[in-house]
Amino acid sequence: MKSESAGVDSVRVFFEPRSVAVVGASRTPGKLGNTVLKNLLTWKFPGQIFPVNPNPGDILGLPAYTSVSAIPHPVELAVIAIPMDYVLDVARECAGKGVKGMVIITSGFNEIGEEGARRQQELLRIARSAGMRIVGPNTTGIVNPYHPFTTTFVEMGAVRKGAIAFIAQTGMFAGLMLQRIMTAENFGLSIVAGLGNKSDVADHDILEYLAQDDNTKAIMMYIEGVKDGRRFYETARRLTKTKPITAMKIGRTPEGARAALSHTGSLTGSDAVFDAVCRQAGIVRASDFDELIDFAKMFACQPVPKTSRTAVVTLSMGAGALASDFCYESGLELVKLKPATLEKVARKSPSWAKLTNPMDIETMVELVGPVEGYRTAIEAALADENVDQCLIIGATVLQTESDVRFLESVRKAYPQKAISVCILGAKDVYERLFPAIEKYQIPVFPGLRRAVNALAALNRYRQLNRE
Repeated sequence: MKSESAGVDSVRVFFEPRSVAVVGASRTPGKLGNTVLKNLLTWKFPGQIFPVNPNPGDILGLPAYTSVSAIPHPVELAVIAIPMDYVLDVARECAGKGVKGMVIITSGFNEIGEEGARRQQELLRIARSAGMRIVGPNTTGIVNPYHPFTTTFVEMGAVRKGAIAFIAQTGMFAGLMLQRIMTAENFGLSIVAGLGNKSDVADHDILEYLAQDDNTKAIMMYIEGVKDGRRFYETARRLTKTKPITAMKIGRTPEGARAALSHTGSLTGSDAVFDAVCRQAGIVRASDFDELIDFAKMFACQPVPKTSRTAVVTLSMGAGALASDFCYESGLELVKLKPATLEKVARKSPSWAKLTNPMDIETMVELVGPVEGYRTAIEAALADENVDQCLIIGATVLQTESDVRFLESVRKAYPQKAISVCILGAKDVYERLFPAIEKYQIPVFPGLRRAVNALAALNRYRQLNRE
């Protein structure tokens, strides 16, 4: 078995290449090879780029070569976006050229059945005989905004640099999920690895690389099937001690398993077995893509609380009661607040106000205004020794960025306590406050259940890894 360091070194070329050949580079806008090349140029990839096309001439301002072997310079990585019938011949060329890695976008291999499986096995034989690694086939491949480098065939603008890595076993879905993150979320990404059919490079290889990547604090995974269960478990078990992992796996039902087999040729296996592996490896499972993003965001932005003891601050007791139900169902404890905590809020509330947990601050807000009301209650709750995390049920009585600026000092004052925010009310105000609050590394969610479940994910991680 390869050493851990050897495994990291063998996949480093996919994230930090010094030179790349785009095989199938096209002059036609919209074709995969054209978009891959355009993305590299748009991102200002710092290494050498070699378009490969059987027709000589420039492509997007770069001289094209008729084959990989015709390139008069060393090539570390080849991105292959050509018809299936030509892939094996190009792989042999890459092997002869001394290419270290191939990202194969082309489909038509293990996912189509017996004939494709034979083709994939031959591809793997060629690569192994030359010490060459493969990502794919059937994948969008790699995104590394810190290098910067990408192999995706989805047209890409700038990707925010951040602390969350994304490993996905799919092609177009990874690209579409990436677009969703780029356009709807505020957090940035450290690495994206689309693995496709996992003919060679698999989840554990990427996890080993991410273990030494200082830019990555949390990892989210979309999984159709696990290639090497033991190595996946062993690698994840080591990594989750310091970097939380959340995973969404399809194929939980017979219908989903059949869909996964036809998509990337993955045998999904028993979901019960996978669930047991996740528990033992310290991985927090997500049920859908929203949870995958929510959990990863919490892991990257918030501390792991010492306990599940939770305070809820709300402008609506109805919402507070609903949050109480969700907390109970998620295993979070609504703690009894200290008398001194309640007294801080009572001083600015009507004498008849009844304060408890959830802390209904509506009457206080009527007296002192929304900013002072929320600030007083949140600071009091987080200062309470019994509280290790706080759910803030915001309302659009807070209107502007300046209204929530006090959260910056709150975050700095209580860095060891986790905070989750749900904002109820007008859509336009929510959209204004969402980025305003998240710039303080405090996650915001559009629904109560999602806000509670994200806090619960932190506690699940603690239970799996630190108790």
